[in-house]
Amino acid sequence: MKAALWLSAWMGLSVVPSTAPTSLGHASAEVAALPGGAAAPGPRKAPGTEPQTALKALEMSRAAVKAAPDDARRREAESRLKEAEAHFQAARYAEALHKADEAWALLNPQQPSNFTVEVDHDGGTTTVTHRQGPPVTVEAQHATRVLAKGESVRVQQGTVLPEPPGAPQLAQPADKARLTLKPASGAEGGGLLGPVTLAWSAVTGATRYEVEVVAEGAEGKATPAPVRTVVAARQWTLPALPAGRYRWTVTAVSPEQGRSLPSQTRRFELAAESLELNVKVKDGWQK
Repeated sequence: MKAALWLSAWMGLSVVPSTAPTSLGHASAEVAALPGGAAAPGPRKAPGTEPQTALKALEMSRAAVKAAPDDARRREAESRLKEAEAHFQAARYAEALHKADEAWALLNPQQPSNFTVEVDHDGGTTTVTHRQGPPVTVEAQHATRVLAKGESVRVQQGTVLPEPPGAPQLAQPADKARLTLKPASGAEGGGLLGPVTLAWSAVTGATRYEVEVVAEGAEGKATPAPVRTVVAARQWTLPALPAGRYRWTVTAVSPEQGRSLPSQTRRFELAAESLELNVKVKDGWQK
């Protein structure tokens, strides 16, 4: 860890654990100096109105949600993160920051946590790879990037971090489409419906796409767990699913630029195709 931080300093980088969405800048630099990579909670900054501050909070909360187990706390955090993203798109940056902080706080009680990163130096280029622990923030030339476990970023000496890729544009199915399908055949089908293929536009620089499909259950009824996958193609055929309403998003991931904002949300409904019965009556067949 000491070698990693030394290389980071030589390249003008700062690699720190993400202890809170708004704990960036000088506060993060002090956290990085703690022995053993332990992260101590720092004072919260007052909510700002600059878009970059809100965007950093969104990125870190998004990474925390992705790494969290699928339980009630995660679903509540997802809901608040959706609100934060809606505020951000409407240029309400203070509200976006506030909701992103709420999502983070649900999943990350303030306590020390260890993290492991690898920093590889090749000529004038440094690659930071996050191996273990909670999301970390990489800073270069006052630009930041949040890395979840297993992700990496490459920085050229003397340059800022590359801009994240653009969000994918969803292509099919159309928003709020009602898809009438036959139940899947075979014993494993169990009345599930399919297939449904999701498609989206290519994003320059992206090598993979993270797809998330979330069931929108009726009040008081249990909903299936979200369906997630990572694919290199620009489409994905869903496994057979129960009848109901769903929402889906796609996030582009680039080894050079990191993760994009999620695409706009689309929704679709799955309905079972009605069976046609022919009934024999006295005067012939009747449908």
